[in-house]
Amino acid sequence: MDEIFSERPSASAAALAGQRGLGDWVQTFASKQGWMYRKWRGWRLYVHTGGLVVSSFDGFEAAYDWPTTRALRYYRRVNGALVNARYTLIAPSGHALNIGPGSRGFLQRQKEQLGITEVVHGAPFLYPGDWGDYLLRGITRAQLPGVLSRIARGEAMGFGPFTADRHGLRDGKRSVAWSGIGEVRTYDGRVSFDGHDKRLAVGSRPLADIPNADLFLNLCHELKG
Repeated sequence: MDEIFSERPSASAAALAGQRGLGDWVQTFASKQGWMYRKWRGWRLYVHTGGLVVSSFDGFEAAYDWPTTRALRYYRRVNGALVNARYTLIAPSGHALNIGPGSRGFLQRQKEQLGITEVVHGAPFLYPGDWGDYLLRGITRAQLPGVLSRIARGEAMGFGPFTADRHGLRDGKRSVAWSGIGEVRTYDGRVSFDGHDKRLAVGSRPLADIPNADLFLNLCHELKG
């Protein structure tokens, strides 16, 4: 695998990255290369400073930039072992790509809520803790200032089951003012919002169902003060 990390993008992937303004290439990732993984052997994940490109041997190619991409992260452990580390990248068009070890499916109502029109099941790229964290941090860094500005202007921003505006947070059934949130807690793959009385202020939800969950959590911390 070491030689794959330094494998430069293909000509077409480099051209696509240039068209989308993804900046400098950083590193390349692949799936396991044994015969059991021959289906994914030609897939590559090219990480850039401003986004990433995913390509396959059969001509599939897609680019995702930090300013416009929504990402879902689905982690699942069985007996302490990580069996799913699946990321879903959603383009503004609604086209979604699943990458990373494991699997993740969506119910039709979930697709509608997330604005997903099509899902491509991509390669189980190795080392999701490296490229996945880099992806989430890149999205947060690129999008948080703009989201804060839009909310300050009076817009409401949706994050899957939650909607945030300058007044507070709501989950479809309940709402709470930012001043009413005492603590934002994440545990066992979920996020909850406790009021100052230590009771849930709005519903607890799986982080895996919140697009750009890292961005959402940073936004909540900024707004609740």
